[in-house]
Amino acid sequence: MGNLFMRRLAAEFRGALYAVNPSENEVAGVVAHRSVEELPDGIDLLISLVPAASLIMLVESCRKFQVRFLLAIPSGFAEVSSEGGAVQQRLASAARDRGMRVVGPNIVGVMNGVIGLNASMMPELPPGGRGLSCLTQSGGFGMALSMYALDHDVRVAKFCDLGNNSDLDVHEVLGHFAEDPDTRVVGLFLESIRNPAAFLHALEKTATSKPVILTPVGVTSAGRRASLAHLGISEGMAQLEHELPKNIIRADTGLDLLHCAKALMWQRRARGHRVAILTGTGGIGAEITDLALGSGMEVPGFSARLIERLREHLPYYASVQNPVDCTPIWWDYHKIYPLVLDALSESGEVDLVIVSVTDVAATLPELAAAIAGWAHHARPIPIVVYWGARHRDFENMKIIERAAVPCYRSTRETVRAAAALFESSDLAN
Repeated sequence: MGNLFMRRLAAEFRGALYAVNPSENEVAGVVAHRSVEELPDGIDLLISLVPAASLIMLVESCRKFQVRFLLAIPSGFAEVSSEGGAVQQRLASAARDRGMRVVGPNIVGVMNGVIGLNASMMPELPPGGRGLSCLTQSGGFGMALSMYALDHDVRVAKFCDLGNNSDLDVHEVLGHFAEDPDTRVVGLFLESIRNPAAFLHALEKTATSKPVILTPVGVTSAGRRASLAHLGISEGMAQLEHELPKNIIRADTGLDLLHCAKALMWQRRARGHRVAILTGTGGIGAEITDLALGSGMEVPGFSARLIERLREHLPYYASVQNPVDCTPIWWDYHKIYPLVLDALSESGEVDLVIVSVTDVAATLPELAAAIAGWAHHARPIPIVVYWGARHRDFENMKIIERAAVPCYRSTRETVRAAAALFESSDLAN
């Protein structure tokens, strides 16, 4: 594990890097020191990959104020037994005595995409820069975030797994995200809160300036039991359900969190709740309509003026109500879709458009290019795309996503992400 961490750090990290190993002269091309005592003062982050039983001795070997933060990767603390909990307390105490803050233990690590820091078990650093910052107590969610960001080219600014929260707490990291200029959207995948009052205060403050998406985990009795075994923290999220600020975006799953974050980073906020649906099949249009209404959106009928304009571009038998059903004239979609999108976005009658691309339409790269081309220009309303197609047509979907138009593989996921754009409408674009 130490070799994996060092190789990833050496490949991309743009700061000073030290290796400590009692039996090796170098690790991943970096000169190895025999002990922490040989390192200079002013170390920002000490990444610990020694077993839990040795971790306190490692901390005790540090000089006072030599290290600012300890990244305590190992498990085997409060999540396994009361004795482990006592060891965890001793670890935090020893660190405090030396002016050191502890991240963890029992974590996958942290990432900072802005400076190329992959201090984690993630095999690859996602695209970095100003974008999404996530806080969690789940290493698995960290892995999911990394894979999702790589697959969809979503920029990740910061990621932090707090694990057992022995010292550094949720509200402190959340407070940093609130002030961090690199953080555009905040994602929280949380199981337990040690300090509910401080957490709720930090959450409300952050959500007044940035979109905050929260997935609370372990809110059922069985889920709480699983979380307790995972982290050893008795204070669960269920107790906070009715105290959460109204201006946060609630996501039921970690995947929904990532879907919503993609929409929020790529598209402008919706001015209101009115949605237009553009499709080539009536059944899908009806399904999206039901989901949209169930998510708090409105699916308004169109004015006579807008209907007349839509009629100019569609066959007489097409539906020009809402949803707009272009019928299966796939060969003309690349010409029709941009014209219909123009009419909808310029009408002043809708705040957001959900576009459905399915079946034969998804096999047409010229349609994908037409939607992407339309999106390249500054548009007054956001759009999201439901992409219902075979895996072999995935590259056509990527044409659209490269134009910063988020695409989703199910109608439910599409509508959930679209809803996030009006749930955060009180924030600046």
